[in-house]
Amino acid sequence: MLLFAQSYSQTKTTSNTHEKIKSILETYFKYDRENIHVQFNKDVYVTNEDIAFKGYVLNKNYDAPDANTTNVQLVIYDDQDQIIQKQLLYTTKGTFSGGIHLNNKFKSGTYHFHFYTNWMNNFNEDDSFTQAVEIINKDEPYNLKSNEPNWKTATVSIFPEGGNIIGQISNTVGVKIVDCNQKGIELQDILILDSKSNEISRFNTNKMGNGIFYFIPDTNETYTLKITNDKLKISQPLPITKDTGITLSYNNNLPKNILAVAVKTNEKGLESYNNKKFILMIHQNAQSVQKEFTFKNNETEQVLLFDKKYLANGVNSIRLIDENLNEITERLVYHYGNEKPITTLEAKAIANDSIVLSGKTNLKQANLSISILPGNNNCVQQKKSIQGTFYLDAYLEKPIKDNYFYFDPTNENRKQDMEALMLNQVRSKFSWDNLKNKPPKINFTYNKGVTISGKVEKEVGTKSEYKISLISLKDNVFEDTTIEPNGDFKFENFFAQDSTVFILQMVNQKNIVKYTKMQARVKPNESQFMLPLQFEKNVCPIEKKPENNFTFAKSPFEEDIVNLAGVTIQNTFKKEVLTHAKEVGLMANGFKIEDSDFGSVLDFLSRQGFRTGVDPEENTVYIRGSRDSFSNESPAVLIDNIQLFDLNLLFSMDISEVDEIYIDKTGSSNISVNAGSSILIFLKKGGSKNDYFRAKHTSLIVTTGFTKDINFKNAAFETQKEFFQFGTLNWTPNLTIKDNPNYELKIPKVGQKEIKVLIEGFTDDGQLISEYQTITVQE
Repeated sequence: MLLFAQSYSQTKTTSNTHEKIKSILETYFKYDRENIHVQFNKDVYVTNEDIAFKGYVLNKNYDAPDANTTNVQLVIYDDQDQIIQKQLLYTTKGTFSGGIHLNNKFKSGTYHFHFYTNWMNNFNEDDSFTQAVEIINKDEPYNLKSNEPNWKTATVSIFPEGGNIIGQISNTVGVKIVDCNQKGIELQDILILDSKSNEISRFNTNKMGNGIFYFIPDTNETYTLKITNDKLKISQPLPITKDTGITLSYNNNLPKNILAVAVKTNEKGLESYNNKKFILMIHQNAQSVQKEFTFKNNETEQVLLFDKKYLANGVNSIRLIDENLNEITERLVYHYGNEKPITTLEAKAIANDSIVLSGKTNLKQANLSISILPGNNNCVQQKKSIQGTFYLDAYLEKPIKDNYFYFDPTNENRKQDMEALMLNQVRSKFSWDNLKNKPPKINFTYNKGVTISGKVEKEVGTKSEYKISLISLKDNVFEDTTIEPNGDFKFENFFAQDSTVFILQMVNQKNIVKYTKMQARVKPNESQFMLPLQFEKNVCPIEKKPENNFTFAKSPFEEDIVNLAGVTIQNTFKKEVLTHAKEVGLMANGFKIEDSDFGSVLDFLSRQGFRTGVDPEENTVYIRGSRDSFSNESPAVLIDNIQLFDLNLLFSMDISEVDEIYIDKTGSSNISVNAGSSILIFLKKGGSKNDYFRAKHTSLIVTTGFTKDINFKNAAFETQKEFFQFGTLNWTPNLTIKDNPNYELKIPKVGQKEIKVLIEGFTDDGQLISEYQTITVQE
């Protein structure tokens, strides 16, 4: 390959074709593009667990966290592609986090989590992120997954470099062998035979099922790939050898950071290609380097050298372009760039019930997420890495399911494995036809926040006389907007989280609140994904083996109840001192709220027999009487002796704000004649918000805003075996590394000898970290 390299290493492109190609790339990649990677704490869950995830959004053009992204849409599908749930996820500085509390309503099966943004709809290529998770019902036996491929469904795909096998020259041919679930099959001694059964070549495939062989074919001969062992017998003909054509080969392992690319044809090809001009271009997005060459002096192979400092990290496309801007062929090459040292991790038992995980990394200004699992946990079926998403899948036509294999520091052959993967691609995600003829048209916006809009029903006069104030006391929100002449108003690009209660009121130029009726609603800016969904599904027939069956233990509470004898009940009741008792009727029952009481006011009223909730159509709080105890009519509600006509204000009121509550089911304490019962609430001293309880405002409960992050909790398992197999020791979604490279996490000690640590994240300048480590717990 290096015989002719020096003759062409300094060749410069001076033709007009060079400028046209540069213009094509700059036009196509003009606009910013987002890539999303999501780390889950694991990918197999039992129905009493929490699914937790942390998302990272990278600006593809700048290789840095995307500062423009605020709205990420999550849509969850079942294995029948039916939508189960939607979430709008708030993203800041390129990260978001969230999850789901599972319950028995989730049936056993596979669910697909699809993350995307509205902006992604502007482009021809799919830059969204999907993750398949499996949910297990503990009431059903579970069949543990085997690492063994499904041998009966093995298929062989053949990938000649340049797309064709060409006669009379050395050909490099890629082979991929996978089962029906695209699981790679590792094999030894695969043979290439000619028509007389002579061995022409012999090769192996790696764990991902990828292999490479080399041979010089005869155009008058036919060749067969043959596999013969105790598990698999395949005989498959190779593609027909072509009389002529052009292939691309490269050497990516030369010293001095050099990439050598060889463009080859045969003697017959020289008749067609001699003295014609070609452009050899290497690019990722708009970043490119080009060299012009010709087949001259009757040389069938031309070698060009490139300094890899001009290559971007990740997949780069090598394209051979003729002077009419037609693509002859394409090869992919992966550039690892400067690899970062791995994180140092150490786990020590410090007490009877605790283990401390100590970590150290040389990264600064980093945002990380960490999942810690028991050592023999079987709930990470797919090992995806953030490098695999941003540097590999972002440029491949079909994403790689288990891409961590190509970045695992313990895989000493990862560079060779990556070269086999690059060969076994038909083309990159970005087709030359799209680059030339279908540049993006911007029809979709960057969705930012949600829109709160409404209409004032009363005539308000001139446009400048009044304005609408939006208030959330709990979240310290005070915003104003103008009222249009027709009474419409709007708050755009607003961060509104689900369950937030907003107060809307009309004020004049002197900031005096003027009562008016108004309607308000939240528009979530929900976006639909316009490209076809591409979910990887397990289609192999399930082969259940008795030795892989796992049965969950039943809870002891499901057994017969045992009556305990000799129980003594002591009366420790102390008479409550009710300070507002004289202000209400004798028929009211009074409750003194203690510091130990918890929950919301609505929770308290529910425990007293009322039915409370939010009407899903009206987005308003309701309080109704229990059919079993008293009238079904809505009671009158008073706060500090002021009647409350807007019950939405109770939605976010915590019981800790309340001093006393009186409930009169007879209505004798009620100042309103419209209800048969009364609820009188007295706030703690200094906590009264009477100005907001007067009917001079409209309230709004957000139900279609940003989804709240979950408060992740480890699920309880009946046995230690179950916990080791399926449990989570720790999930830390937002670990910030600033100037101190050291960090510590405390996890429970439950007898484990080893732990699995899964770390993902990126820095402010776009450096990536992704590690799967198994660590011994030191006593």
